[in-house]
Amino acid sequence: MDETHPFTLADLPAVAADVAAKLAEAGFTEAPHLRQTLALAEEAGELVGAVRRHYGMARRTGPFSDIEAELADVVLTAFVTAHTMGIDLERALAAKLAVVYTRGWRDDR
Repeated sequence: MDETHPFTLADLPAVAADVAAKLAEAGFTEAPHLRQTLALAEEAGELVGAVRRHYGMARRTGPFSDIEAELADVVLTAFVTAHTMGIDLERALAAKLAVVYTRGWRDDR
């Protein structure tokens, strides 16, 4: 992406395909499904660490910008993982939302 074409969330599927191609071109071809699953788990863990640091729940502190960067890593890696596995993420998200909106939101006792 460049200044003449600013990035939007709608660009994520194309960006994911580009990143997946660049990983393959760089030689990361061994078990791409497993690689991407592990990468997604790693990024989620890094997000948790950034949140813990920012909110004073870790040995050291961290800025909110670390949370933003790590969350962006999670989202991008999720899209690359979906692309690598042939998952239609838009369809999968729509199906998940159909379930989420039928759940109760809180059990008030």
